[in-house]
Parts: sequence; structure tokens; C-alpha cells
Amino acid sequence: MNILITYLIFFFVGIFQDLLITYYYQVIAKEYAWRATIASSIVTLVNLIVLYRILTGLEEQALGIILIYALGNGIGTFIIIKKKSILNLLSRNK
Repeated sequence: MNILITYLIFFFVGIFQDLLITYYYQVIAKEYAWRATIASSIVTLVNLIVLYRILTGLEEQALGIILIYALGNGIGTFIIIKKKSILNLLSRNK
């Protein structure tokens, strides 16, 4: 697989995973047991798939992949924290 495509996939998976983790924490705080159970399962599955992909077959680019993935996690956190500001900005442009 082309390394740029691999980096992009891990970047977007990092964003997606952080959004899931934030949702998971929110449903735990609200004590929604079934939602928290499902979210926890998905978060664990994504974590293990990412770990598996990094450990098998990507040895020479592992550090770059990990850095891109971590950057995606950071962007995901930023999106969640600034969610209202981003939605307000997008709704003004319509």
C-alpha cells in the first residue's frame, strides 16, 4: 500500500477513535449502560486493529504511522472540544 495512503488512513482512524472515546466517556458519565458497553467494545476493537496493523507489516514505517495516528487523536480531541464553535461557523456560511 502506498505510504501516503497508509498515513491518511491512520490519521483518519485516529480522529475517528478519539471521537468514539469521547462519546464513550459521555455515555459513561450519563450512566447509559448499553451505549457505554457498545462504545467500549468498538473502542477496544479499533485499538487492537491499529496495534495489530502497526506490529505486522509496517515495521519500517512504524514510527511515522504512530506519529500520524497520534496527530489524528489530537485533532479528534480538538474537534470535540470546539464542536459548538465549528458548528456555529458552518451554519453561518449557509
